Amino acid sequence: MTVRVITEPSAEPITLAEAKLHLRVETGATADDSLITSMITVARQYAENYTRRAFVKRTLELTLPAIPSGGVFCLPFPPLVSVSWIKYVDVDGVLQTKLASEYQVDTYREPGLIKPAYLETWPVVTRNDFNAIQVRYIAGYPESGSPDTDVDYAANIPEAIKHWLKIRIGTLYENREAIVVGVSQSMIHRDFIDGLLDPYVVDLF
Repeated sequence: MTVRVITEPSAEPITLAEAKLHLRVETGATADDSLITSMITVARQYAENYTRRAFVKRTLELTLPAIPSGGVFCLPFPPLVSVSWIKYVDVDGVLQTKLASEYQVDTYREPGLIKPAYLETWPVVTRNDFNAIQVRYIAGYPESGSPDTDVDYAANIPEAIKHWLKIRIGTLYENREAIVVGVSQSMIHRDFIDGLLDPYVVDLF
């Protein structure tokens, strides 16, 4: 099973202004803007991999060598928004597309699921290729607003996740080397910091 990003998120869960406020960096001070922006992305990517979630909407593609055992697809990195298409390589090597009416999608469960619609089945045999099955889908927390107004991409991301991101960004900003020499430090207990993410870790099995 492989999942790749087709379309990257168009925004981050934490804006530059929010990060600078947390870091106590003056709004008018722009020298570190690029650095802080990259730290936001790094923190988000780490947290998404840790929780196995997609925080901001993006397009993903799941590829498999064959139909899953039991006939149910489990789509990583919830929450699942929608399925764009399902394609498969038939025994003649031709890429076929399943009709949307031939399968049903469960966006309520995390991670989201796909299975055949009532009285429908998956193809009995597919070509023995590495990526014979391809599922393209959209995942991420829903945003608020519309293209005609200011879109808030982080509106429905849990506050605990956003708070963890700010703390991690702050740590990266204040400690820019792997080793700090001549400084006595104490770390906030793990149960409080990374524990903020624990309730949102997705079990794929």
